[in-house]
Amino acid sequence: GPVMMTTVIAQNFGEDPVQTWCPNCQTQILTSTQYDVGTYAWLICAILCICGCHLGCCLIPFCVPGCQDVIHSCPNCHQMITRWNRRAA
Repeated sequence: GPVMMTTVIAQNFGEDPVQTWCPNCQTQILTSTQYDVGTYAWLICAILCICGCHLGCCLIPFCVPGCQDVIHSCPNCHQMITRWNRRAA
């Protein structure tokens, strides 16, 4: 009988939108991205508190996209495809 071949393309997800295949709606898409608070932002907040930044400065990581994770979703069906977790370099 016929043999079915499936090609899987490994994507390097990061901060920027990525050209990929949506597993939900089976469409070739450019992901939509949005920022979300993750472990890295909480870690920076804790370090700022330990260093004596108590008066609201410790909340800065929750407002700075460079400290937050990035959620990639499909612009067609709006399903989340992956979450890129920011890590300390």
